[in-house]
Amino acid sequence: MKKKILLTAMITTMLVYALSSCYQNREDIQALPRVSFRSEVVPIVTGGACGCHNNGMAQRALQFSHLDTIWYDAILGRVGLFNTWVNGGTHPGGGAIDFSASEKVIIKKWLAQGAELGYYDDGAGCTVSGNLRYTTDIVPIYNVTCKGSTCHGGIAVTLDYNKMVATKTTLSTMVNSGGSQGHPGGALSISSCTANKFKEWINQGQPQ
Repeated sequence: MKKKILLTAMITTMLVYALSSCYQNREDIQALPRVSFRSEVVPIVTGGACGCHNNGMAQRALQFSHLDTIWYDAILGRVGLFNTWVNGGTHPGGGAIDFSASEKVIIKKWLAQGAELGYYDDGAGCTVSGNLRYTTDIVPIYNVTCKGSTCHGGIAVTLDYNKMVATKTTLSTMVNSGGSQGHPGGALSISSCTANKFKEWINQGQPQ
């Protein structure tokens, strides 16, 4: 009888300890894994169905990568298009192109995390130093990130140096919010590296 009582007491103690430990660490239990932009989303849009957007395979398609270079902002800037596509829409460029069911699940989870508000894991960004100029530092970003048939130079106005200088306040709002505010065409996702370059260029007086 004493053994049974002792055994019952030991089991009760272990259960109380286990439950209390789980309760104290409930935050760890609730923290579910997040979808990684770099390791899960980027591989999807730089291969498979998105082949025309990579390695110069089609000049009319906005490029997401070429050889060993990946243009993260070009991908992030199309968050709204991805959102429409994976939630019942179709490929923005037409044709019978589609993500697989598993790829859509990953992209939907990433969007649900707040990709349209600037969530991504692009590391610590980049350190910007030295003198920045429109022609050497801003134009390459614009050509990759902002231009396209459904963007600037297509259905949206073509931007140049004078227009960027004239819209300094708008640019500042965009880069300071990661793209979630300020952009007349809706929210964007701007990498911290691009934001840092634009901020420093603006701070330096927007030299041409």
